[in-house]
Amino acid sequence: MSALLGFAASAALAQILTNLDNLALLLALVVATGPRTAVGGYLLAQAVVLSAALAVALGLGGLPLDWVGYLGLVPLALGLHGIAAQWRGQEKVEQQVLEQRSLVATAVLFLSLSLDSFSVLAPLLAESAPAFRWAGLAGAAFAVLVLGMGGFAAVGLRRGLGHWAARLEALAPWVMLGAGLYVLSNTGTDLV
Repeated sequence: MSALLGFAASAALAQILTNLDNLALLLALVVATGPRTAVGGYLLAQAVVLSAALAVALGLGGLPLDWVGYLGLVPLALGLHGIAAQWRGQEKVEQQVLEQRSLVATAVLFLSLSLDSFSVLAPLLAESAPAFRWAGLAGAAFAVLVLGMGGFAAVGLRRGLGHWAARLEALAPWVMLGAGLYVLSNTGTDLV
């Protein structure tokens, strides 16, 4: 039981750290469009990401089990690319926020920033035994809800939180690197 909770906590932490760019955008959209559209779009986008990651994980059941672990190369490569970009001093281009934005358009905007979350969760869930897969999905979903509720709570705290979210964003490539190495290694959560 404690192993399942630990795995759920790991998936939640990975979800949070790969969603810091979404958190910064969420804070900006809460100010620009109001919390209902911003948080609703965020939650819709993350539901799509988690569903797609689970669908990929379940769909890979037909592959030879020895090959599934190589999916760890995806977050590993993205993490190394992100770390290299940090060392070169490249900055992300800030997204402009429109005053009026629909729920679907907001969700699409959040989806465009969620490839890193998908790239970490899909191989992590695909390589895990079913009980760990569901625990990881539950942990990631809990993290999504916490961040979404944080969007509502951040209406009054938006100035200070945006600064911290930008600083913590630098951890995302390291999380992806760690997730890739974890998936590539043989652990107790693996299918085989």
